[in-house]
Amino acid sequence: MKLNFNQEIGKNKDTNKYRLDLDLNEILKLKLLLEKNKSSELTSILDKVDNIKIIKSSDKKKIAIDKARETRSQKIKVKIQNAINILRLEDKKITHYSIAKVGKVSYVTVKKVISNEKIEKLNIVYY
Repeated sequence: MKLNFNQEIGKNKDTNKYRLDLDLNEILKLKLLLEKNKSSELTSILDKVDNIKIIKSSDKKKIAIDKARETRSQKIKVKIQNAINILRLEDKKITHYSIAKVGKVSYVTVKKVISNEKIEKLNIVYY
């Protein structure tokens, strides 16, 4: 969304607020540009750039993120193991691709979870 400085931006202060994710270099460049083009309209923006706040994640949020990641990982591992079992029952060759196809999981994900050596071991038939 492009904003024109000639437009009125948000009469009500609670609406039309936007957040930017900027790294330090981008903040410094923005600050230089604002200082070069100082005007009454840009003064409030320059004040905000001067008083930046770093947003930190809470411990609860970090724990929730880790728990969600672990849950997804476990579900994927179960899908992969089920796919391997199906391939064994059907007496088909076990490859990263076949596991991904049968388990309905990304090929890249299967490559991350199962090494080439493990695939070779899975294909050894014991008599």
